[in-house]
Amino acid sequence: MIRYAKSALAAAAACLVLAACTSPADMEPPEVDVPTPLPEGVDFDPEASPAAPDTSCDPLASYSPGSVTAEQARATLDDPDQISIGISQSTNLMGYRDPETNELAGFDIDIATAMVQAVMGDATKVRWVPMTSAEREQALADDRVDMVVRTMSITCERWENVEFSTEYYHAGQRLLVTKDSGIADLAEMTADQQVCTGASSTSVGNIAAVNAEVQPVTVPDFNDCLVLLQQGTVDAVAIDDTILAGMAVQDPTLQVVGETFSVESYGIAFEKDNTDLARFVNGALAAMIADGRWQSSYDKWLAGPLASDAAALTTKYRD
Repeated sequence: MIRYAKSALAAAAACLVLAACTSPADMEPPEVDVPTPLPEGVDFDPEASPAAPDTSCDPLASYSPGSVTAEQARATLDDPDQISIGISQSTNLMGYRDPETNELAGFDIDIATAMVQAVMGDATKVRWVPMTSAEREQALADDRVDMVVRTMSITCERWENVEFSTEYYHAGQRLLVTKDSGIADLAEMTADQQVCTGASSTSVGNIAAVNAEVQPVTVPDFNDCLVLLQQGTVDAVAIDDTILAGMAVQDPTLQVVGETFSVESYGIAFEKDNTDLARFVNGALAAMIADGRWQSSYDKWLAGPLASDAAALTTKYRD
């Protein structure tokens, strides 16, 4: 009886071992529906009306530098010992945090740093305030920052809420797609395709003006569009070519395609009615362009990725 019991136990153990070894091979993997994570604030059905040219002002006409001094410019700051500047820390090539040095870098950062040096006489006397594109105007209205240098296009509508410098960069909007997408231009996209852009950018109206069929998708910060494109949630990203070039550098499976379908003139933004700071910065910008520092920054950050010479800047004063 004891020998029989031992044999039965051994047989049972062998069966368990055999089952353990063979059962998983015969089992189908469980089907798990994992939702795709989406950026906060994504809108798959934004209001999209074709952008009409706004002729209510001359958007590129800013304030003549005149005789405003650095001391007078500093007197307009909330803290005369430190200037606060709104920037991006996640827009590759323009304003981002270098992972190797943990320092802010990019074309916009170069422009902003030169303005700090001009206003404060010391490039370290600055408080950088990272923000999304949607926060730019409100940050100035709320007195969170003294100026914003963050790929901000000058428009008549925005002039109602902020003051602008002269144009410091001349960009245009294009498309970013995966290399295997087959998409070559915004105009050829269909109603069942989606194109992502920033909620507060000028792109939504520009997209509708070129292609009223394609479905726009907006996010609070256009950098979230890159994630949606990589996930396959959207078919393309439409934003300024400078920003798209930075995204393409980050991901070699992506490419910038199509003709530019808008003109985007970047300006430094200031709190409404702070014309003294705007005037002084305009003089500092003119000096940066004249002495070659502007061109050196363009060559460092944008000439290669955009594969083109810089577009000529418009420097125009209203008084």
